[in-house]
Amino acid sequence: MALKAGEGLQRWEIAVSKKLVGEYRRRSRSLAREEFDDLMQECLAHWIVVRRRFPPDPDAPPVAYMAQVIRNKLTDLIREQAADKRAGEQDALSLDAALDGAEDGVTLAELLADTESAQPDDPGAVERRHARIDIGRVLERLTPVQRQLCQLLGEEGLSIKEAAERLRIPRGTLYEEIKRIRKVFADQGLGDYLKE
Repeated sequence: MALKAGEGLQRWEIAVSKKLVGEYRRRSRSLAREEFDDLMQECLAHWIVVRRRFPPDPDAPPVAYMAQVIRNKLTDLIREQAADKRAGEQDALSLDAALDGAEDGVTLAELLADTESAQPDDPGAVERRHARIDIGRVLERLTPVQRQLCQLLGEEGLSIKEAAERLRIPRGTLYEEIKRIRKVFADQGLGDYLKE
């Protein structure tokens, strides 16, 4: 649901929110990764809840107050993302847990024990093992549909059209999932593993 002027919001409310979201996105790396429209919607939805406490006064709209409410909301979002990042860095991975969540899925222990990476005379063995571990961590963060999509497009080599038909989802939705997958890889510093 898009928030628009005339649907419970005044033009000045949208303008204040746009200005502040733009400023904060330019200053904060974590907010720069978020979609502008998503941040706008989150801020305006928060404002709608807060403004209910005040009687409407069309002659003196609370512009300064709204600006402070939006600034506080954006600051809270930055703090939440920083806390999520710190918590994510401390998450321990079990060697015996399946990376994709399935009972018969590949585990980190299996990836580490892979005979390809066990060759001591191969200088790229350690690098390949680390790459598999890094990719395994990213796959753990994907939804089951996203993991299946990676398998169809990567391992099975299907086209977007074929994958959409197999998964029975529209191609537009599939492209959105690919964007989300790319974002997860990029957030983990592994964007180079994806094909363009």
